[in-house]
Amino acid sequence: MKIGAIFILLCSLAYAADEKTSGIPEATRQVVDRELPNGRGHIHDELFYRGKARIMQFDQKTVAGQTKTWRLFLLGDVTVYETEDDGDGRFHSVILFNDKTKQIEGFVGKRDGTAVPFDTKTLAATREQFDAWSSFWDETLGKGASTDKFLEAAKALQEKLRDFEKKKAQDER
Repeated sequence: MKIGAIFILLCSLAYAADEKTSGIPEATRQVVDRELPNGRGHIHDELFYRGKARIMQFDQKTVAGQTKTWRLFLLGDVTVYETEDDGDGRFHSVILFNDKTKQIEGFVGKRDGTAVPFDTKTLAATREQFDAWSSFWDETLGKGASTDKFLEAAKALQEKLRDFEKKKAQDER
């Protein structure tokens, strides 16, 4: 995990140094805060753009006093996801996804700061989840997609993700 933070810092410094000479657009930040229905919690999102391209996103969801966080970094064709899903403030997994090849690699963080690759079952479940997201966006925003399908596809995706979470909870028992 520490290596990832150092890599991101070095990439940021390289971008900053290159920005002065190469005409790279200025980075901008958008913050979105909203309450969940019925006072169930709060969502805080920060999106970072270089020109019109999204380069980073940080999301926090607080429910019943517990905050879960995920971060997203877009590095060319590779998207890096980090998740902290039990509210302890320590990131538990890193997923690397190649948008062109659809290859996925995942790592689980250990308490000593090291990381180990996902086991076969977890990697397959992660691939299934990514495929569901991808299908959703293709159906709703892809070429020739009807805007009427968005709500229908969103409900179907929500069900798939809910089933995935139930299956994951059962597997952990």
